[in-house]
Amino acid sequence: MRHTLSIALTIAGFSAACVPAVDASAPDARTGFVKSCQTQMYMSASACSCLADKAEAQLDAKAIAYLSLPALDVEHSTAMAKSMSGSEMNKIDAFMRTAPDQCQGK
Repeated sequence: MRHTLSIALTIAGFSAACVPAVDASAPDARTGFVKSCQTQMYMSASACSCLADKAEAQLDAKAIAYLSLPALDVEHSTAMAKSMSGSEMNKIDAFMRTAPDQCQGK
């Protein structure tokens, strides 16, 4: 689970602590999510686009904002994690255990 959380934190982009209301479906948020995925998860543009599609379909804006935090932004990721319920964190964890594998090779 630590490895999964580590992967989740490697996707960079927006911070809900810095941006009060993140619209996960906004084109800029999606573009940032995809670019960060490519850079930090070393996945192709099409695989990252697939991952963004799955995130938009399965997660809420808060979860996507959490996944979009820069890998080294420990302060904001810790604050966001503390603000989420166990159920919310479990949903993110489950997403990161399945979605990247489903999008790999696309």
